[in-house]
Amino acid sequence: MIVGYLYALGFLVIIPLIMGWQALGVWEIAAGSVLAWIIILIFSGWDSPDTRDYELIGTYVLEARYFTEWVERIRHEDKNTKKVTYETVRHPEQWSVQVAEGRNLISIHRTAYYRFVDLFGNEYECNADHRWESRGTIIDPGTCYYTTWPGTRETVRYRYIWKEYENPILRAPNVFEMGELSKEEVKKYQLQDYAACELYGKVQGKDVEALAAKLEEYNCWSRTKQIKLNFILLENAKPILAQYWKQHWKNGKRNSVNVVISLDNAHKIQWAGAFGWQNEGMHVKLRNLLLEFADIADITEHFDRVTQLLEKEYHRADFKQYDYIRPQTSVKKMLLVLTICLSLFCGLFCRRPDPPINAMRLLEKQKYAAAKKILEPYLLTTTRDGYSYNNLGVVYFMEGNVEDALHFFNLAVERDDRMGEKSVVYHNLSETYRKMGDYKAALRNIQKSVEYSGDTQKMDMCSLYHLYRETNNQKKLRQLIEKSKWKNMIIKSDCADPYSVMPIITTQAHRPMYGRLLLLKWLLRV
Repeated sequence: MIVGYLYALGFLVIIPLIMGWQALGVWEIAAGSVLAWIIILIFSGWDSPDTRDYELIGTYVLEARYFTEWVERIRHEDKNTKKVTYETVRHPEQWSVQVAEGRNLISIHRTAYYRFVDLFGNEYECNADHRWESRGTIIDPGTCYYTTWPGTRETVRYRYIWKEYENPILRAPNVFEMGELSKEEVKKYQLQDYAACELYGKVQGKDVEALAAKLEEYNCWSRTKQIKLNFILLENAKPILAQYWKQHWKNGKRNSVNVVISLDNAHKIQWAGAFGWQNEGMHVKLRNLLLEFADIADITEHFDRVTQLLEKEYHRADFKQYDYIRPQTSVKKMLLVLTICLSLFCGLFCRRPDPPINAMRLLEKQKYAAAKKILEPYLLTTTRDGYSYNNLGVVYFMEGNVEDALHFFNLAVERDDRMGEKSVVYHNLSETYRKMGDYKAALRNIQKSVEYSGDTQKMDMCSLYHLYRETNNQKKLRQLIEKSKWKNMIIKSDCADPYSVMPIITTQAHRPMYGRLLLLKWLLRV
C-alpha cells in the first residue's frame, strides 16, 4: 500500500507539469492522496478471494415437528396521515426435522412427518411458540405436535447438512496447485463430482451394497470428528486413475478422506490409494491398511479397523491458526487501477488552461502582443465570450488603436449578460470615448458603470474626476470631491496616477475551477 501511495503522490505532482496543465494546489494533492488510499483499500477488498468454505457433515434425525395453522394481527400506521389499520395474517402449516449436528431445523413434507411418527412410535402435543417469528399480536397460536427418536440404531435416519465457515487459507496461493482437467478427460476417465454420497464408481454387487451401508452409518455417527469417508471403486483401472481423481477433487471439502480402490472382475483388490486435503501421513497408513485386505467383503468385515485408524490419526484443521494470512493484491493491478482513477482526478481538477485564462495572465504581466495572439484566433471559434472581447479591447487600447478597442468593448457589452462584468466594460468604454474626445459618451458610459456596479467604485470615481477636469466643469468637480467617500484620496491626488484611469481586465476566467469544485461537492452529496 505504501508503494501505491507514493505512486499516487508522484502522479499528482509530476503529471500536471509534464502535460502542461494547471499545477495542483496543496488541497488538491491532499485530496488525491486520500483518494489513493480509498482506492487501494477498495481494490484490496475486491481483489481478495472469497474465503467462505463449506463441508458436508453427516448427522441423523432427533425429532420431527408439525405446527398447525396459526393467526396473528399486525398493526400498520401511515407515517403521513397517522391512520392506523390492522391486518389479519394466517400462517400455513409447517413440518420440519431437527438433526443432531448443530440442532438445525430442516423443512420436510407432510408425509415424511408421519413416516417418522410410525418409525419412532410416539407423538406428543405441546403449546406452539411463534414469538420469535411474529410481527404483531398472536390471536391463535395453533398447536405443535412432535415425535422424538427413541434412541435405537434400528430407527436412525441419516441426513447430510452443509456447514459453512471461514477458511483463510483460500486467500493464499497454493504452491501445489494442480491444473484443471478438460471436459474430455473428465468424460474419458468417468470422473464424478463431489456430492452428498459415500460410494462412487460403477462397481455393483451385494458386497458393495454392504460397504455402502457401513459408510453411510459411519459418516453419520462420526459427526463428533466431522469426518466424511468416501470410497471410489474402479474396475481394472491403472494406478494413474488415483491421481486423476485427486486432481478432479482438488477443491473437495476439507473434512473428506477419499479412498480409491481398483478391483478385478472377482472384486479382488488390485491396488489402493488415499488422498485428502490434510493428514498426508494418515493417508499413507490408510492405503497400507487397505492393501492388507483381499477384497471388498474383507473391508466390510473388518471396517472397524478403518474407523479406528481414522479416529486415531485424523486431525481436523483449526482454521483460526491461519488468520494471519492476508489477501495478496497484485502490484501491477493496483497501479493500473490507481492510474485510471488518478487520471480522472487530474482531468477534473487539473485540466490544461483555457486560452482566455492564458491571455488574462499575459495581460496581467502587460504582455499585450502575446495576449493578442491567443485571443484573436480564440474569438474566431466563439461568439459568447464577453470577457475575452473585453480583454482584446484592452490590448488594442494599450496599443493606441482606440477604434478597434471601441469595437470590441461594444461586442463585450452585447455578448455578455453578466452584470458585474458589464460594469467593467462600460468603464472601459468610458475611458475609450474620453481618449477619443467624446466626453458626452464617456460620461454616459461611466454612469452606466456606476448603475451596474451598484455604487461609485474607485475606478469610476477617478474617471469622473478626469472627465470633469478635462471639460472644466468645476461645479461638478467640487460636488464630486465634497460628496464622495473618496475625498481624502482625491485630495492626496491618487487619481492623478495614470494607472487609475486605465482599462480594466476581466477576471471571469478564474471561475471554471470553482465550477468543478461545486460539481465535486454535488457528487459527494449525492
